[in-house]
Amino acid sequence: MGAVHLTLQVWKRKVERNLQDHGLKTTLSKTIAYLFKFAFEHRVYRLYRIDLLKDKTEPPSELEGVEFRFLDASDEAAIGQIEGNSEWLKGTVKQRLAAGAICVAAFEGGQLAGFNLVSFGKVFMPLVQIRRAFREGEAWSEQIATVKNFRKKGLASQLRYRIFEELRRRGYRKLYGGALDDNLPSLKLAQRVGFREFVDVHYTRVLTFNWWRYVRLHR
Repeated sequence: MGAVHLTLQVWKRKVERNLQDHGLKTTLSKTIAYLFKFAFEHRVYRLYRIDLLKDKTEPPSELEGVEFRFLDASDEAAIGQIEGNSEWLKGTVKQRLAAGAICVAAFEGGQLAGFNLVSFGKVFMPLVQIRRAFREGEAWSEQIATVKNFRKKGLASQLRYRIFEELRRRGYRKLYGGALDDNLPSLKLAQRVGFREFVDVHYTRVLTFNWWRYVRLHR
């Protein structure tokens, strides 16, 4: 019973977050897709990138009452808040940071307002079941998230700008990221801060059979 209760709690949080982020129509679509997930999945994952040496971006600026800082593996309280915000990262953030990942986080009064986690080398894209090894000088944005109360206030852009500056400082040239094609807030943010969309990954699974189709974007 305990496991069932925990599963229901996680499901309830996901539904609430989808309602906040995407509205009723998309939430219903995602719910139906989840119910049939055991037999069928289809997603379109849009990838985007930015050349940090060629593409100019805005410098970071401060937000009143918000503290930005880069985390390390010893920031257990902050890591706990991040994993509570993004359940799919649960139990992994400390290890990612210890292995060299970068995470910039924003706080107000000690409470998490948002974060951007970036990894290097071999990464896994769970939404489309792809593993990829990025080259030296390239980075992958694992997750960017903001708490509901801080949305539409420029916080996500400031997280991005700080990551851009830190990657440039470390000599990285390109940053890649992605979002589902119906996640319009995330895609609009990426475009606003300078990313350029370049490919859609169409992922389909029927029972145990998987296949992928890549569609180049000319934008």
